[in-house]
Amino acid sequence: MCGIAGIIGQVDERRLREMTQRLYHRGPDGGAIWLAKAGGAGLGHRRLSIIDPTPSGTQPMVTRDGRYILTYNGEIFNYRDLREELEKQGCRFASDTDSEVLLYAYAYWGEAALELLNGQFAFAIWDNRERKLFAARDRLGIKPLYYAVHDTTLYFASEAKAIAAVLPHTRQANLDALPAFLAFRWNPARETFFQGIDKLQPGECLAFHDGELRIRRYYDLAERIRETPQRQWSPEECRERLSAAANSQLVSDVPLGLLLSGGLDSTILLSEIAATTPATLTAAYPEKATKEDVFDADASYARLAAERFGSRHSEILLDSDIVDQIETVVYHLDEPLADATPITNYEVTRKAREQLTVLLTGMGADEIFAGYPRIAAAMAGERLRTVPGWLFSLSAGLLRLGLRTPFLKLRDARRWLLFFEHLKRALPERYLGYSSYLSDGEIRKLLVSSPGHSAYTFAESLLDQSADLGKLNSILYTDAMTFLPCLNLETMDKTSMANSVEMRVPFLDHTFVEYAFSLPDDAKLQGRNTKTGLYEAYAGRLPEEILQRSKTGYSPPLRGWVRNELAGWVRDLLTSSTFRERGLFDSTAVDTLLRENEAEYRDVSLNIWTLCIFEVWQQVFIDGDLPELQHNPEELQTIPDTWNS
Repeated sequence: MCGIAGIIGQVDERRLREMTQRLYHRGPDGGAIWLAKAGGAGLGHRRLSIIDPTPSGTQPMVTRDGRYILTYNGEIFNYRDLREELEKQGCRFASDTDSEVLLYAYAYWGEAALELLNGQFAFAIWDNRERKLFAARDRLGIKPLYYAVHDTTLYFASEAKAIAAVLPHTRQANLDALPAFLAFRWNPARETFFQGIDKLQPGECLAFHDGELRIRRYYDLAERIRETPQRQWSPEECRERLSAAANSQLVSDVPLGLLLSGGLDSTILLSEIAATTPATLTAAYPEKATKEDVFDADASYARLAAERFGSRHSEILLDSDIVDQIETVVYHLDEPLADATPITNYEVTRKAREQLTVLLTGMGADEIFAGYPRIAAAMAGERLRTVPGWLFSLSAGLLRLGLRTPFLKLRDARRWLLFFEHLKRALPERYLGYSSYLSDGEIRKLLVSSPGHSAYTFAESLLDQSADLGKLNSILYTDAMTFLPCLNLETMDKTSMANSVEMRVPFLDHTFVEYAFSLPDDAKLQGRNTKTGLYEAYAGRLPEEILQRSKTGYSPPLRGWVRNELAGWVRDLLTSSTFRERGLFDSTAVDTLLRENEAEYRDVSLNIWTLCIFEVWQQVFIDGDLPELQHNPEELQTIPDTWNS
């Protein structure tokens, strides 16, 4: 993985160098820029060497005739097959990199090369002859790409902060993104929280020519689902396909390992790559912190999996002494993401970098095999539609009364309260209710200025567009287009690359994703039983304790932190004059959240964390200057432009 940047139009070399060095953490193994002799284009690249770490892989990379210039972030896992095909066409290669294969694939096949790529990527290619830039993001949004157009000039980069650093006017909070952020704790829109900076969506490409920006979708997951005939379920076929995906992603010339939670997904991957005796890592937390949350600690299960499959295992102890890290993590995330998982991933990958450069992860399985309890809850409502609604209301009321007694704790009641709250709504609204944290009405009460739009518009439009895919697939598709790229993959990329670690997601091999969507619903969900097909396919192949383990989140014990170890920091932040004087949130509503959290009457700790993260984000990106560059932009070498028009 790497960091890419570029300016097309009125190129300011100083700006290009600063943008590139803002991405140093993504590629500490080398950096360079390329400038068109005729002006009008400049590309930058920071290199994290994974395949062929020799200087022959230096980017920006130029074709022999000088026409095409590439800056690329990612991995093309089928690059050897593509290289063989290109060699048949007479192409000669100077390196063993997938970068050079991508460059010549575009030179030979043009934009059609996208359909041949199997990997995770974001890249840009400048055509010296046509004087046009082409850029693309992978099908599922595993790797990010941001862009802005200012004064008829295109700026793009792997991270929004690289653009914001050279376009100061973008460092204003885009408050149109705030309602959805409060609802979901992440931003699902194309528009980022930086004014004027957007992100290319999964499966999209762009072209920029003569000051005109055109964006199109080259891969439409919904269309692929419609076009793929439904398959009969076969455990053997599932294992074969997943094994192929996992082993295809082992290509690396640097140390590689697996992030092992001891849950089903990561243990499946370990079983498939065990022959390589991989290194495995897991996060562990003090027992006190986990008592407030709803999941079992991972460490003991991860040890069990490591012993079963003979991996070289280590644990990383994480505690709540994280206040000093919050600003650092928020800076690396670019946009506010109010999940605590980024803290875990940042710390784990920081420690992992001492011995590993590449980590596989089980991310993605929950999205394509209906692994989240909220999905099961949403579908359960379809089976319970004939049950009188007053019965659920009565049950919820009794639970709330119980919370006012010493006999019922919020951690034991929170999921049932949420379940009853949305159960009688229509399926799309029920799913969104279980997937969010604040309703439009609650957001209006929390904000001083009422938003002019619903927080749910984007997700509702996806559900509507995909209704013909079937009830379950429509929900899973919406998750795959929002929750997966906007929270999970964004977190994975930004926090791992902050530590110069590449993370790979075998479950999101696009051919395996299409396969999963083609399976019958009961291969994914049967009543409360999630990921049923994966459990069946690997029954008897994994430790029974892991197969019987309840679903847990790969997340630190945030509720415990907010109520206990971080309670003072939270209160100080949300009652500070800086927070109050922004005039964004109603002080009375915020004070009510703090009181309810401390009394443990309502499960509002995640909403409080959302406010905290947004405040920290404003302090990092809006209030003052960005951190000074740690590496001199003038140190970047300049790749010569060899094009002779």
